[in-house]
Amino acid sequence: MRCRKALLVFLPVAVFCTFAAAAQEVVMVDGIVSESYKLLIGDKKQWDSVVDSVPISSASGYLSVEPDAAAGELNATWNGKGEAQLFLAHNGPQDYTEYLEQDSALVVVLKVVSPPKRKVTIRMACGYPCAANADVTKLLKALPKEQWLRVSFDLKCFVDSGLNIRNVDTPLLLTTTGKMAISITDVGIFPGVGTGATIRCR
Repeated sequence: MRCRKALLVFLPVAVFCTFAAAAQEVVMVDGIVSESYKLLIGDKKQWDSVVDSVPISSASGYLSVEPDAAAGELNATWNGKGEAQLFLAHNGPQDYTEYLEQDSALVVVLKVVSPPKRKVTIRMACGYPCAANADVTKLLKALPKEQWLRVSFDLKCFVDSGLNIRNVDTPLLLTTTGKMAISITDVGIFPGVGTGATIRCR
């Protein structure tokens, strides 16, 4: 994915809720996954384990996730012993054409607890093996530790890289083989912010 990097936007978690009021696709709020989605983790033993109880680790133990209900966040730790992924998936494929037409972006409010040691890939998927990837290693390494930040990814970037916008089943997947720890509180697709996204293609 060839994109241009915009200035990082340093905003508190509360700001996300302002956007959410006008959003049509809220995936996670305050660390809680929306009803039309499911949270999954995986590694080589099983790539798609549904997280229905927490804390939980992937089948090989490469990734662990734990919620902090009081703080309203989901904490994820990769131990660097092998590739593991965390992702949010629809219960069925969705048509995101309207979001593309509305200049939308994938927006994530996150905190880097321990920066990545190896390559980190963010992915939007449209039914295996259909997917679009972006390398976000430098971005995550550049973020100040232990600070909540809103980062955004122009939806057009993913479409330009092969995402079938009419068949999106996974709006967010993060994978790495190295050590990393992050916390996520909010995820969504928001109209009107694509051209000003942290990562953009225009």
